[in-house]
Amino acid sequence: MSEDRQNPMELKVNIKNPISTLRYLGLSLLVFILIRNLWVSDDAFITLRTVDNFLHGYGLVWNVGERVQAFTHPLWLILLIPVGMFIADPLYVFYIPSLVLSVWTLWIFFRMFAPGLIQLALAVILIGSSSAFVDYSSSGLENPLTHLLLAGFLVIYFRLEPLTSKGFFQLSLLAGLGVLNRMDTILLFLPALIQLLFARGNQFGRSVILLLAGFLPFVAWELFALFYYGFPFPNTYYAKAATHLPSDLLLKQGIAYIENSFHWDPLTLGTVLFGILSVFFQHDSKRISLAVSCVLYIAYVLWIGGDFMSGRYFSAIFLIGLTLLLTFNARNLFGEIPPRVIRLLFLMLILTGLSAERPPISTHSGQPGLYSDQYDIVSERFYYFDANGWINYVKHGGRHDLATKGLEAGQAKISPVEMNTIGMFGYYAGPDIYIIDTHALADPLRAHLPADHGRGIGHYERTMPAGYLETIQTGFSQNLIQHPDLHLYYEKLSILIHGSLSAPGRFQEIVRFNTGHYDRLLEYYWHDVQPDP
Repeated sequence: MSEDRQNPMELKVNIKNPISTLRYLGLSLLVFILIRNLWVSDDAFITLRTVDNFLHGYGLVWNVGERVQAFTHPLWLILLIPVGMFIADPLYVFYIPSLVLSVWTLWIFFRMFAPGLIQLALAVILIGSSSAFVDYSSSGLENPLTHLLLAGFLVIYFRLEPLTSKGFFQLSLLAGLGVLNRMDTILLFLPALIQLLFARGNQFGRSVILLLAGFLPFVAWELFALFYYGFPFPNTYYAKAATHLPSDLLLKQGIAYIENSFHWDPLTLGTVLFGILSVFFQHDSKRISLAVSCVLYIAYVLWIGGDFMSGRYFSAIFLIGLTLLLTFNARNLFGEIPPRVIRLLFLMLILTGLSAERPPISTHSGQPGLYSDQYDIVSERFYYFDANGWINYVKHGGRHDLATKGLEAGQAKISPVEMNTIGMFGYYAGPDIYIIDTHALADPLRAHLPADHGRGIGHYERTMPAGYLETIQTGFSQNLIQHPDLHLYYEKLSILIHGSLSAPGRFQEIVRFNTGHYDRLLEYYWHDVQPDP
C-alpha cells in the first residue's frame, strides 16, 4: 500500500474560506426558518382586493364605485400589481415576493455586517429567534419591503465614507421609497438624514435639493392620492390614529404592546435595547442617530397605542438594533473576551430565544396555546397559520373559513354585507359585493368619526350613523343620513369619493376637507349623539 494514500477515516475537508462557508450555512438555516413560517394575514387581502379591482379595470378602490385608500402601503401595492398579473393563486402572490425580498435582506446583512465568526453567529441567533422579524418577513404586509429598503440604507450609511453627493441621493431615495411604502417609517430614516445634512454643512443647499429629489416618488404619490382619493393620508390613518380616544388610554395600551413583545418575543426588543445601550460605549454620530430613530419609533408606538398584531411595529427597529450590535467593537470596552465566555453568552441567547411564546424554528401546525393576551394583542401568524401557512397549504390545501364565507356571499349576491374582518371575505366575495367594514378601515365616513371607547386596539369600532346604512343600500343614489350636520358632511364628501374626478367644485372641496373646513360639522354631530358622561 502506498504511503501517500490516506486512510478514509483521516480525510480532511479543505475549506479555503471557512467564514464564507459558514455564512452560507447560516443563511440557509434562516431561509429554512423563513420558509417554514411563510403565512398570509387577513389584512393583506385588503390590499389584494384593491389590486384585483385595479387589474379588472375598477380602479385602485376597495368597494367598486367608491374611491377610498383602504391600504397603508402604496409601494407594496404597486409591487403586488405585476405579481398579481402573472400569479393566479392569491396566497402565492404574497409568498413569493415576501420570501425573495426577505432572503435579499438577509444576504445584505450577512455580506455587509457579519464579516467575522462572532458577528455571523450573533446575526443567525438573533434573526432566527426574533418572532417579530420572522413573522413579518411574510404575512402579506409591507414589512419585507421595508426591511430591504432599510437594509440598503444602513449599508450605504455605514460603508460610504466620505459620503458623496451620489451616496446622499441614494440614501434619500431609499428613505423616500421607505416612506412611500409606509409613512411612519420616516422616523427610522429622519435622524440619519438630519445628521448627514449637518455633516455636509458646506454643501447644505445642494444636500437639501438631493433630499427633495429622493423623495419625489413619495411626493408624486401624495399628489395622486390627494387628487384621486381626496386625502393625502390612507383611510387607515383616520380609522386607527385619528381616533379621539384619551391619550392615557392609548399610552396604557402602548405600554402593554411593549410588554407583550418582551413576554412573547424577548430577543426582538432585547436586541433593540442593547443596540441602543451600545451607543453609550462607542460614541459615533451615525450610531447615535440610529439609536435616536429607535427611540422615536418606540415613542410613536406608545403615542398611537401600539397595535393588535404582536411585534409588527418592531420588526424594522429590530434590524437597526441588530446593526448597532454587529457594528459594536466590544474589544475596545472589554478587551479580549475569553472564548468560553462568548460560548456561554451565545448559549444564553439561544435559550432565551427558545423561551419565546412560539419560537420561529419550532413552527408547526396546531401549536397549543392562546393566540391573544388580556389586552387583545394577538399572534396573527399563530391565528392564521393553519389555513394560510405555506407548509400547511402545500400539504392540505383548503381555504380559511373567512375565504369560504366570502365565496358564499359572492355566489348569493347579497349586498351590502357588514363584516368585522374584511380582508379574505372581501377578496373572495368579489367586486360586486359592497363590504361595510365594522372597523371603518375602508369606510370613508365613519373613519372620520370618533371611535367607540375601549374596544379593540388597532381595530376600533364606530357607531353606524342613523340613515347611513340605508344610504349605502340605495347605491348612494340618495343621502338618507338623518342628522343634518352629518348629512351635509357626507354630501360634500361624496363629491370627493363618488362620481367623476373632474366634477365641478371637486378641487375646491378637496381643499376644504384638508384644511378642516368641515370638521365643525362632525363636532356638531358628535356633540348631539354621544352619550352623557
